This record gives sequence, C-alpha cells and structure tokens, in this order.
Amino acid sequence: MELFARLENIEFHIKQLKAKCAMLESNNEQLTLENKILKQELETKTQALLNNEETNKISKLAESAGSSKDTSAFKTQIEQIIQEIDQCLRLIKQ
Repeated sequence: MELFARLENIEFHIKQLKAKCAMLESNNEQLTLENKILKQELETKTQALLNNEETNKISKLAESAGSSKDTSAFKTQIEQIIQEIDQCLRLIKQ
C-alpha cells in the first residue's frame, strides 16, 4: 500500500513538472517573439536616427555654405558627407 501511495505522489509531481515545463515553454516563445519585435524596432529607430543625423549635417552644411565664400571647402565637405552616406549604405547592405 505504501508503494502505491509513493507512486501516486511521484505521478503528481511529474504532472506538476510537466505543467510548469509547458508554461515555461510558452513564456519562452512569447519572450522570443517580443525580443524579435524589439530588435526590429531598434533597427528601425537606429536607421531613422542615422537619417536624422545626416539631414542635420546637410542642413548645417547648407547654412554654412550660405555664409561661406570658399566654394572648394564647401565642395570638399559635400564630398565627405557623400562618402559617409555611401559607407553607411554599404554597412546596411552587409
């Protein structure tokens, strides 16, 4: 009789562990999905930030160009910005 009670106790604990395992697997799936969504959101916001920084650089360059009389320095700055944009695009494509 004692053996039967012990077996029932073991069965009960196995069922509890099985339920806990299923719950943890479900939580893991949810967290994995949330992590994927957050990574995509981070990538989108990072790209938007880079775009805003480039726009800001171009705006500042345009402001300084209006007051600058040295066109060769202006052209050099534009070429540098274009190279930076090209480099960013190459990094994004990788």
